[in-house]
Amino acid sequence: MQIFSNNPPKMFSKPQPGIVDEKITPDEPGRVKFKATYWPAMLFRDYSMTLYPGQEVAVVGSQGITLLVRPL
Repeated sequence: MQIFSNNPPKMFSKPQPGIVDEKITPDEPGRVKFKATYWPAMLFRDYSMTLYPGQEVAVVGSQGITLLVRPL
């Protein structure tokens, strides 16, 4: 995952639930449904797994309009 210094991540005080809509891999962002809306999303930190559509995730923050997620 790439984090840009000019756009630091904003972490949520409490992880919130989301559902993967488009596959998310360590190298490629995807999309999640979060609070009834679809958002671009990428893995937070260095998880070496792939998240598949329908899988529940924890939304832990955002970077710009991209949500940062981790597996449950």
